[in-house]
Amino acid sequence: MSQAKPLPDGMPSLPQILLQILAAIQDDQVDPPTLGEIILQDPAMTARLIAVSNSAHFARSGGCHSIVRAIMVLGQRTVKNIVMTAAMQQVFDELGRRHRRYLKDIWRSTLITASLAQVLATLTRYPRPEEAYLCGLMVNLGRLARLAQDNTRYPDMLDTTEDDQDLLRREISAYGGSHCDEAARLMEHWGLSSLLSDAVRYHQAEVARVRDAHHLVKLLNLAYALGHGDHVSEVALEAADSLFGLNEGLSTELRLGVQEDTRRLAAALEIEFEDKDRVVSDLRAERRLAQCLSDVTELEKVQGELTSAGDFEQRCLVLRKVLFLTLGVEHSLLFLTDANCLVSAWHAPSEAPAFMLPLERGRSAVIDALLDARLQVLSLSGGEDLPVVDRQLFGLCRARVLWVLPLAGKGCRSGVLILGLSEELAARLEARRDFVMTLAREIAQALGRQRQPDVDSMPDLERRISETLHEAGNPLAIIQNYLAMLRVKLGETHEARKDLDLIRDEIERVGRILLRLREAPAAGETEGLLLDELVGQVAEIFRGSLCQTRDIRLSLSLSAGSTGTLGHADYLRQVLTNLLKNATEALDRGGEIHVATRAPVNLNGCRHVELTVQDNGPGIPEAIQAQLFSPVASTKGEGHAGLGLSITRGLIDRMGGNIVCASGPEGTRFQILFPFGGQG
Repeated sequence: MSQAKPLPDGMPSLPQILLQILAAIQDDQVDPPTLGEIILQDPAMTARLIAVSNSAHFARSGGCHSIVRAIMVLGQRTVKNIVMTAAMQQVFDELGRRHRRYLKDIWRSTLITASLAQVLATLTRYPRPEEAYLCGLMVNLGRLARLAQDNTRYPDMLDTTEDDQDLLRREISAYGGSHCDEAARLMEHWGLSSLLSDAVRYHQAEVARVRDAHHLVKLLNLAYALGHGDHVSEVALEAADSLFGLNEGLSTELRLGVQEDTRRLAAALEIEFEDKDRVVSDLRAERRLAQCLSDVTELEKVQGELTSAGDFEQRCLVLRKVLFLTLGVEHSLLFLTDANCLVSAWHAPSEAPAFMLPLERGRSAVIDALLDARLQVLSLSGGEDLPVVDRQLFGLCRARVLWVLPLAGKGCRSGVLILGLSEELAARLEARRDFVMTLAREIAQALGRQRQPDVDSMPDLERRISETLHEAGNPLAIIQNYLAMLRVKLGETHEARKDLDLIRDEIERVGRILLRLREAPAAGETEGLLLDELVGQVAEIFRGSLCQTRDIRLSLSLSAGSTGTLGHADYLRQVLTNLLKNATEALDRGGEIHVATRAPVNLNGCRHVELTVQDNGPGIPEAIQAQLFSPVASTKGEGHAGLGLSITRGLIDRMGGNIVCASGPEGTRFQILFPFGGQG
């Protein structure tokens, strides 16, 4: 096996995203899929981990083609070391600062392309949408490599280029190859499949050149075309129609949706694109990154000191020293739970407990912080009507402000830590709150107390529901992890792979259902649309075009009425367009098509809205019916991608509906049922 080529030294990442990754790898509860989702926000870090996991030191049979598999191959400790090294380099290297503007533009373009590639892959029933996303993350890998290799000429080339084609010509002249070729070459050196590297190599090729290429090549080509520039161009719309038969409305909606998701992500990460704000926000992020690296280093030291401490009294002494050295806190108090549902604190370790508090909400901020698993901040100047026990804590800790920290680790709550602070120190620690909470988790694990009483039995329904929803994600994540490892062991060609994919999809669906219990619907999901009106509009278009030229009669029976309201107008137009187009192409001259709507329709006790498209053609051959909704080669001849029904099924799935086909010598009938009221 050949040695994998490493990334060029100094390939930069945005500090805002490195902060998110560092925070994630410090969480001992994080699972590979969750960590992978965060890492996938950064093209450079994703590429670095894929490269290392495919090197001679770590490579396994079949190679690593996904970030989750790379994390499992490397192990979380190795991933942490790689991220730490990259972050340290970022803090002390000037490259990221000099090319901050390019990094942001590249990041935004890359995320939009990758997200569109994944959406299109799902829509067109590509079996591995994660591959499409990974390829999307690599489209600008060559540009990042060039910035790292030639930071004098290449930035000027990016500034003065007219368009993508001009940049490609100038790159070939200066370097002997384009950034597309450079990215593909790196991917091949890492041992990735040629199908993946080809998708990146040809993502800017003319549509006519990729029309008959592999599905993945077409996906990435269209994703880049739709995502590139300030708006969807005519060239991109023509590519959408030529490669996959997507209409203008659907193509535009997909672009706008992904663009808005990327904007929200940038806002959450505090990534500013406007000139007047970007310098301030970036400098703030770089300072936070430097502080985060310092905090991570401190946590490593704390973990070692607490682990090496002997008995409980020694650990308490070490704890006070750690709090002083890392946070500057001189006075603290430790409460611990016991088997009798009491939370106790000792003013001096050798004496009896100074406080013994029952697990009853409202008795003290100590108990409330423990039950809620949430930091409580108390201030003498805040004017709160505090219980006497809480007021006594101010005196014992010689403080004006108290931070009441729940000690939680490995799924259990072992106690509460009280930090006595001055107002000035409290203000400084506010900027490091995440670090303080992580430190509290480390302390909880090091103390190693017995299992706490079952606080979930407390009569607080709202809290119990919220925590149950949160905890439900843990077994789902564990199942997903085992499925991922099982798939790795079996290999990509094993006959059980489809069954594993089905199980994975259903688990993800359960997760989405749980999330809907506490998340508001996304904008547009419940927007009302009269189905009858839409069907009439599309039918009129077909009557005046394909039906007229082929002498086909198109009749309607629209009875959904005002109750037949659904969202996603462009999705529905695409679905009906695909079905009517297939029907007209299957009929001889003089054939008939009938379209009908009804509402409500009862199925298994649930109300639905029905849409049917029926023709009197020769029917669909049995061999085709077996793979009717899969992306297969078309039987219609040149110019047909064979993806119309696959896309139709994908769109209906996204709307929460179902589609059924019945076909024979007397004709073909498609029946679609949408949840009544448009709710998936």
